[in-house]
Amino acid sequence: MQEFFAAFADPANVAGHISYVLLITSVMMRKMHHLRMVAISAGTFSAVYYVQVGDPVSFFWESLFTLVNAVQLAILFVENRRGKFSSEEQSFIDTALRGLERVHARRLVKLGQWQDLPDNEVLIVEDSTPLHLYYVVNGTASVEREDRMIGMVGPGDFLGEMSYLTGKRATATVRTVTPMRCLVFDRKALRAHLARHPEVRHALEAGFNRNLVEKLVKTSGKQGPDVAALPGGAGA
Repeated sequence: MQEFFAAFADPANVAGHISYVLLITSVMMRKMHHLRMVAISAGTFSAVYYVQVGDPVSFFWESLFTLVNAVQLAILFVENRRGKFSSEEQSFIDTALRGLERVHARRLVKLGQWQDLPDNEVLIVEDSTPLHLYYVVNGTASVEREDRMIGMVGPGDFLGEMSYLTGKRATATVRTVTPMRCLVFDRKALRAHLARHPEVRHALEAGFNRNLVEKLVKTSGKQGPDVAALPGGAGA
């Protein structure tokens, strides 16, 4: 044990200690560019350590590890700066994907389809499983339960998110009142994409939660406390 502590406290091993601390820190990063930057620092300290101990093979692999992360960071930087979002896309990102890397936001936006819907079109049917998730850019829709209107939704709202989150059937029917423009996601394709990208799933679900609170506040204020008590409020 004394030999272990002596080796651990040896100044020659400081670079090695720092590299492992940084490597452990890197896997705790939520943002990919932060992870890459810390991983590069870890690889650099590790390479220095292996030069000090005279291990060229380990130095080679640590240098390669550092280079790969540097290249990936450069690619991420270019993708984040490439192109601009339209005002509609930026509206969706600001509402649903706050704090998410631009590259991940761009991929999710491309997964959806922009649709212009007429008035009096049923988007979601009560007690059915919605096939799509909607984000409203403009226009309004009524939320009905048992043929009674319980609320209205409009720009910045999601439709079908409660059913998506819970896996249960929709608690209300949603019908357009005016022509509506939406970003529409196929439910199965969205679920598959989010399963591969947990950071996007966390950001989107946080957006769902914020919007649900906003809709509950609006509906409770207009319709009375009974509406707020409905499962999912106006979220269908």
